[in-house]
Amino acid sequence: MAAATALAERLTAATAASALDTKVDNMDRSGRPETLVRGNTEKPGSASANDRDLMVAVVMARPDMKSVSDLTGKTIAIDGRYSASNGSVRTAVVAAGAPEVQLSEGQATAVNRLVNGEVPAAVLVLVSADAAEAFPEIPGFKIFHIPLSPRSLKARP
Repeated sequence: MAAATALAERLTAATAASALDTKVDNMDRSGRPETLVRGNTEKPGSASANDRDLMVAVVMARPDMKSVSDLTGKTIAIDGRYSASNGSVRTAVVAAGAPEVQLSEGQATAVNRLVNGEVPAAVLVLVSADAAEAFPEIPGFKIFHIPLSPRSLKARP
């Protein structure tokens, strides 16, 4: 699972870098480059204000959580490195069908809190829609992809 998370973060960073390169290559009529959108250049997995709404939360849950709505009234573990996105993640989970959820940071990692039975679900990573789609299933758990914004649901070719 750690490898899948790291790979998803790298795919997200590569996608952000590619988008940044495209913006630099595009010139407006005056010959100046378009306004650059700052990519994900902070810690792996962290999102800037400009690209946060294009991210997807990959949430791992116990197998008895069959849908996002089953998380209603539950506590979802989240790592401190995503604390700047807590509000966006909570809003996205509510929009996805769980009207009452609480996000909780702890001493242990979110995934360890899930595996140890402290919480029914954990936010594994915040990544691009492409990286979330490529995230593998984890035997014995349910994986949910929760877009932080409707813009995260881009059309697929």
